Amino acid sequence: MTHRRSTVLMATVFWLALPATSLFSAKIFDKAAKKQLATYLDDICQWILARDQASESGEIRSVASDPFFLQGNLARVLMAGSELTKNNARYLEEALRWCDRFVSQQQRVSTSLGNEAGYWANPATPEIIDLSGNSLAAVALARGYSYADGTRRKSYQQALERYSKFLLEGVKADSTKALPASPGWLATQGEASGAMGFGYAKGKVLLKPATSATAAGAAFFAQLYGIAGNKQYRDASLSAVDWILRNRRPNGEIPNLFEGDESQDAPFTMITLCAEAIQAASYLLGDSALQQRLGTELDNTVRQVMRVQGENGTWGEGQDRQGCSGIVTLLAWYYLSFKGDETIPQSLDKFWQYASNPVHSQSFGVLLNPVATGWMGLTTAEMIKPGITFKKV
Repeated sequence: MTHRRSTVLMATVFWLALPATSLFSAKIFDKAAKKQLATYLDDICQWILARDQASESGEIRSVASDPFFLQGNLARVLMAGSELTKNNARYLEEALRWCDRFVSQQQRVSTSLGNEAGYWANPATPEIIDLSGNSLAAVALARGYSYADGTRRKSYQQALERYSKFLLEGVKADSTKALPASPGWLATQGEASGAMGFGYAKGKVLLKPATSATAAGAAFFAQLYGIAGNKQYRDASLSAVDWILRNRRPNGEIPNLFEGDESQDAPFTMITLCAEAIQAASYLLGDSALQQRLGTELDNTVRQVMRVQGENGTWGEGQDRQGCSGIVTLLAWYYLSFKGDETIPQSLDKFWQYASNPVHSQSFGVLLNPVATGWMGLTTAEMIKPGITFKKV
């Protein structure tokens, strides 16, 4: 029997062990359920390693067009697994090896102000620099900083600071990397203030608001503020979260904007990305005014996502569904943080009862697809220990 098949079978045993009654209480999961979830998280971490994703080069292999985003999520899962399972040393070693590799792949450029900056380009599509993918991977690197020490910490922070310069100050025209000049991607004035643009696509600078880049950027700057304590990073994160909040529809829906226009692509994955931004800011910025605002303004968003939850407990279809489990993390965080609507646990139950069926879990993509497995790994860790994928707890 291959390791991959045995991992799937272990997960089947785990899911069948979950109770059919309500899993949730005032603390979300009880002690017994958390122990079972830790077993499942361990299975996910084992799956990440078993796919030959952690190679000698330190690169976590991915099948998607933007591997940095997937690699970062998988590395964050391994970091959480290092704290919440018994295989802590092995998982942390692999995650930090990925961080080392990621730092080494950073491309250096000069900003519009003449400072040194850095970004990451996918070798398969060098003409596209997706700042949402860059920022999410940089979030994982920032999490790696929390677990590293010595020279590793220094190199990680330097890479993160260079990337912050790339976002805030843009780039001088760089013919060697085929990058046109950009003043920076964070809007600081007008209606777009707080929004971030997509990055580069086919040689063009895309500066108009993109929800994905804004959300991932907000999460990144919150993480970097937690490391460096620089007010500029705090302000950047706060302004990006503010843009997300004020651009919601009256019913709480979060539109997926790209280049300033609404896109119908992956609406529920977009909520997961915004959930990353909101929770990172909540956990890391220490802003009481923001916390109060989140508790009040997100109520209709929480109610809206529960209204549109599918009968099977998930959200969306196809690839969009693979990224929807972050909605579960958002609902649980809101419930714990603000003593939210008592119907929230019912929505969470609906999702986990679906996921507790091994056939449904595999059709969802867990332990088969890296996108679904990565997001589910992060969500599982958050159910065990809220905040674990955002900060040291």
